[in-house]
Amino acid sequence: MFGYVKPFKPQMKICEFEIYKAVYCGLCRTLGKKYGVFARMTLSYDFAFLGIMALALNGSEAEICPYRCIAHPLRKTPCIRTDTGLDYTAAAASLLIYHKIKDDLHDKRFLSKIPPLIMLGFTRKAYKKASAVYPELSEYISQQMKEQVRLEKDNCKSIDRASEPFSNILGAISAGLSENNYEKRLLHRFGYLLGRYIYITDAFDDVEKDFRANGFNPLILGNKTVNDLDISLIKTKAEDSVNFTLGALADCYVQLGLKRFKPITDNIVYLGLKNVFYDIIKKKEIKEAENEGSL
Repeated sequence: MFGYVKPFKPQMKICEFEIYKAVYCGLCRTLGKKYGVFARMTLSYDFAFLGIMALALNGSEAEICPYRCIAHPLRKTPCIRTDTGLDYTAAAASLLIYHKIKDDLHDKRFLSKIPPLIMLGFTRKAYKKASAVYPELSEYISQQMKEQVRLEKDNCKSIDRASEPFSNILGAISAGLSENNYEKRLLHRFGYLLGRYIYITDAFDDVEKDFRANGFNPLILGNKTVNDLDISLIKTKAEDSVNFTLGALADCYVQLGLKRFKPITDNIVYLGLKNVFYDIIKKKEIKEAENEGSL
C-alpha cells in the first residue's frame, strides 16, 4: 500500500530532485540511527514526502552533506542532516509499517506468511521503541488497523468505508507534523485525503491480482459485473474517486501556505500523485491491448 506518493521528475529542476533525494536519504539515516539498521527497510516514498512536509513546517535547521551508506558504499550521496527534524516521521513510519505487515498476514496463505513474519521480527524492536515515544499514536494506529481487518472480513463493498481506517491513520500522523492548532487541523484533513488517495490507488493497482486470488478489494466487490472483471467500469469508479480526492487535497494544501521546499511539495501534490495513478491506467491499457492481440 506504499510507494504511490512520488514526484513527477520530468517537471523538477535538477537541484530540486537532489534535495528530494537528500531528504529520502536523511530519513533513511534517521531510521537507522534511531531504530536500527533493519528499520531502514521500512522506508517509502510516502514517508519521504511526509519528511519534506515536516521540515517545511517545523523549520528545523538542515544542511545537505555528502554521505556514504550501505546502499551506496563506493560513492558519497547528498543527505539531509538535521538534529530532530525527521525524528517524528521516522517514528510514524516504524509504527505504521509494523501494523501494515501484521495486517498483510491476514491476507496470506500459509507459505506466503513466511516473508511478512520475518519482516515482523525485524521491525518489532523499532515498533516498540517508537511506541514508547508516541504511545497515543501507536494505540490509535492499532485501533484503526483492527477496524480495517473488520471491514475486510465483512467484505465491505464501499470504497469510502473501506478506505476510512487508513485515511484516519494518515490524518493522525500528518496532524503530528505541527504543534500549531490551525496547522494541525489542516494537516489532519490533508493526511486523511492523502491516505484515501493511497488506498484507492492501491486497490485499483491490485484489481487483477486480487481477482485471481479471491482477495479483498472493494473496487471488485462494488462491481456488479465482477464475474467478467469489467476493468473499464472499475477504472471509471476509481478515477472519479481519485480526482475528487486530489482536488480536495490540493485545496487543503493551498491553505497550509508552505514556503520552504515549496517547489518540491507543489510538484508532488499537483503533478506526482496524479501521474502515478494515470501511469497505472496506462500500464493496464497496454496489458489489455497485448492480451487482445494474442487472441
